[in-house]
Amino acid sequence: MGMRLTTWNIAWFGQLLQGKTRTLPKLSKKVTSQSGKALQRLQRQQIAEEIRRIDPDVLCIQEGPSTGNIRRLHDFCAGDLGGQWVAIDRPAGDTWHIRGSQGIFFLVKASRMPALEPRLLAQTVWFEATELESRTDISKAGTGEHNKKWPIIHPLFKPEGTERLDEPEDEPEGAEGAPVLMDREHSHYRHPQVLILTVGNRRVDIIGCHLKSKFGGNDYRQAGELNQRREETLSPEEIRLILKVEQTAVEARIKLSTEATNVRYYIENRFRNEPEPVVFVCGDLNDGVGKEIFERKYLFHDAISNLQGDVFFADRFLNHALFDFGEEHRWTASFTDVWDPHRPPEILLDHIVFTQSVSGPAALDRTGMRVPSGAGRVEHEIHNAVNAVFDRTEDFTSDHRSVSVDIQFESDAIV
Repeated sequence: MGMRLTTWNIAWFGQLLQGKTRTLPKLSKKVTSQSGKALQRLQRQQIAEEIRRIDPDVLCIQEGPSTGNIRRLHDFCAGDLGGQWVAIDRPAGDTWHIRGSQGIFFLVKASRMPALEPRLLAQTVWFEATELESRTDISKAGTGEHNKKWPIIHPLFKPEGTERLDEPEDEPEGAEGAPVLMDREHSHYRHPQVLILTVGNRRVDIIGCHLKSKFGGNDYRQAGELNQRREETLSPEEIRLILKVEQTAVEARIKLSTEATNVRYYIENRFRNEPEPVVFVCGDLNDGVGKEIFERKYLFHDAISNLQGDVFFADRFLNHALFDFGEEHRWTASFTDVWDPHRPPEILLDHIVFTQSVSGPAALDRTGMRVPSGAGRVEHEIHNAVNAVFDRTEDFTSDHRSVSVDIQFESDAIV
């Protein structure tokens, strides 16, 4: 029978389920007008229709309601989706470790619940796994760098020729004037959630992510516009603003990279416990501003490369569901970045990656599961068809398009 796995960031879905405008909670307001309520009813209806047309067996949702409001998601499943999908909840006392108003949730098709036996991994198991894999001395318990939190170091970036503009006279310096390294701690703002399934005699881990670097630069747009001007036309104050925003943005990207690394530690632990684990990672993995330009100029890597692993250890490298999907349509959101305005607005924010154990012609024999060629796609056609009822793109079901992959089971094989 196989299984379809889909990931979808349903923009500010939690606000919609509360009958509020779909924006930041501090700006969100209760919708009271008849036209506004009618629009929200239509949005709920079309979100449900988009899910029905995609027809996932497992759907990972980002930007769902806060974990304390999961009952609203249960109500959506029971009402709008007619009970065809079930939101997987945690047992009483089991903590989600998700802050803020945007939860990560899994919906499982009701008819597949008995066969797949879905449950959420206890977060304590995640913490134990990442602590173990991040030890520099594997024999010393409790010495791992990654537990609930982990240390990071931010270099103080100083573009050549402007070193003194943003540096007070009493700013400490390292040896021989080297930039100061700032010690910090970081943790997941929205901790990944792991759905455990049973397929035959195999355990399947589906890690749902919505990485969050918490970049809070209110001056980002102004600095980005200034950055497009020639340097000689900028005042010292304007240069200071640009440098301040650059520093904050790069720190945010470093935090984001460490979140991906933390997920990778969990995956490495699965390999420690099983020779060919079946692991899928899905979700919005590139949350952050100025993605391309700051990675290109400062970091020289992206978040997905941290997650996929080292190709030197090829058996542990993660394949991408969109590897053989048409390159011109390999994008899930359209966003014009004021800091990098000349790049194409189409960007790939939403991903599904998976272990080698379900790849290749021998996968069915090894694991009873296989992701065949051409199995992954961005659901452009369904998204566009469902949203044709709206007059404005800002009213669409979401500003993200979903990504799906079809997984073949051993029972599907032709004998």
